[in-house]
Amino acid sequence: MPANIDRRRRRYRRQAVLGVAMFGLLQLACTACFAALCFIPGLPRWLFWLFAIAAAFCAGLMVPALAVLRQRFKEIEGGELDEASEY
Repeated sequence: MPANIDRRRRRYRRQAVLGVAMFGLLQLACTACFAALCFIPGLPRWLFWLFAIAAAFCAGLMVPALAVLRQRFKEIEGGELDEASEY
């Protein structure tokens, strides 16, 4: 039985990392697009700053995502999903 639980926990960790990695790739693509828009010639200054702020915001979203991943690992190691599946 413990081997089955360990395998399930590894699967949960892998799924959590994959989810954050996909989110990170999406945010990286958005950051790259907004950053590229900043370099349009003749762009008004206010629009440049809008795109720059949007790029920084997209990049900054990875910090809470990593915090959520850390919390998710604690939940997986604590066995909360295993306990909830008993009901």
